[in-house]
Amino acid sequence: MTYDWKLYLCDDQGKKFFGLGPMTLLLKVKEYGSLKKAAEDMSLSYHKALNMVKAAEAGFGCSLMVKKIGGERGGGSTLTPEALRIIETYQAFETRLDQSAGQIFSELFSSQA
Repeated sequence: MTYDWKLYLCDDQGKKFFGLGPMTLLLKVKEYGSLKKAAEDMSLSYHKALNMVKAAEAGFGCSLMVKKIGGERGGGSTLTPEALRIIETYQAFETRLDQSAGQIFSELFSSQA
């Protein structure tokens, strides 16, 4: 039997600031080099996407994107080294937590049968 878990990070007031949505958005920014294109790909407004990034930046206390203002060649965004480290850490943590939580739940469920 398999189970799904939801993992997200909260600030000290319990407000969510990072999870699958913001992580996916950052991965798409990395892929497209643009927050606008990443937002469009996820069917988000640019404003919503920007707020997601700002919330994550506030939660982690660091910048996650470097924005280049438009011009002849247009603007764009790249991820900071901190953002790349956060994504890698979150993905590894999620994988390990999923494995552990699934095993613990199965053991507890089986012992109560």
